[in-house]
Amino acid sequence: MQAFRITPSFFVADQIDESDVEALAAAGIKSIICNRPDSEGGTPSETIRAACERHGVKFFFQPVEFAKVAVSDGDAFGQILQQCDEPTLGYCRSGRRTTALWALAAAPLMGAPAVLDRVAKAGMPLHELAPLLARSAERPDPPHASSSDPGARERFKRLWIGQG
Repeated sequence: MQAFRITPSFFVADQIDESDVEALAAAGIKSIICNRPDSEGGTPSETIRAACERHGVKFFFQPVEFAKVAVSDGDAFGQILQQCDEPTLGYCRSGRRTTALWALAAAPLMGAPAVLDRVAKAGMPLHELAPLLARSAERPDPPHASSSDPGARERFKRLWIGQG
């Protein structure tokens, strides 16, 4: 497993296995999000879920295909993040689609250029998603960090963007 930090509270990794969960829990990870469909191979999500339960780590499953990723997937990812304890690790086959989901969720609050810069500095450039990120960024009030819920919006900014 190779993990990299997007924010102080959020890390992205490639495929993890059962033994990684024990090490991640020992390192303080409180929540794990799987974005890899089980049909791609690797350790099945239910095996990771069971390992998370044994080690007191929250587990979330949002399988997404990178080629079909949409703004709505980023919103769903943002809603999952709002349920997570931090620090959180998201994973998929390479880390790329999890990074894209974080970027889509963060874009309305950071802007597309800042998101693209952050993920490039983290080692996962997503320039081909610039138009999709721009569409996400055009929405000033995403459902996972709505201005009608200032507490949720501030929590998202603090934990999942690293602002505030």
